[in-house]
Amino acid sequence: MSPLRQSLRKARRALTPQQQLAHARAATTHLLRSPWLQRPLHLAVFLSTDGELDTRPLIEALWQRGGHTLYLPVLEHSLPHAMLFAPYTPQTRLTPNRYGIPEPAEGPRVPGCRLDAALVPLVGFDATGNRLGMGGGFYDRAFSCRLRRGENGIRQKWGRPRLIGWAHALQQVERLPAQPWDVPLDAVVTERGILTFRH
Repeated sequence: MSPLRQSLRKARRALTPQQQLAHARAATTHLLRSPWLQRPLHLAVFLSTDGELDTRPLIEALWQRGGHTLYLPVLEHSLPHAMLFAPYTPQTRLTPNRYGIPEPAEGPRVPGCRLDAALVPLVGFDATGNRLGMGGGFYDRAFSCRLRRGENGIRQKWGRPRLIGWAHALQQVERLPAQPWDVPLDAVVTERGILTFRH
């Protein structure tokens, strides 16, 4: 694991439970007030681990609000590094995947690019929307349909699904290198507000 990943993961794990809760509540308020969630969406979320900004307050608020269909990532066992999404409700039975992260035990599996938006976990991000993940490439593969090549070979942005990073503000770094297969974020939500990016 790279030194940058190690230091950022250590920093977010060092937050106290009180700080974690305050950050999660603030970020939830910011996103709920955003124009993105004012109409019903097929929206992917994730269950936070390892000091990640907690998604539970947001998930519970979205369930209470109603109208949105939520999904969780599910690792596809037949293919390496493949990830699909399954509906997630308060009644969904969860089972741990090979990394110990709970995922829906049953239900239909949906490709990422059939969703309207996705909340994306990350280890680090920069001011241009580049994302540093855990290194497995699951999210980049799941949303690779976002990468389109124009006639001149230039990468072009494909608008759906909207990719929204979910992180503590302390996870922002000055600059991250971007690889051709990296799928950039449209925005990042932190306890301080929402950063949006143009690509």
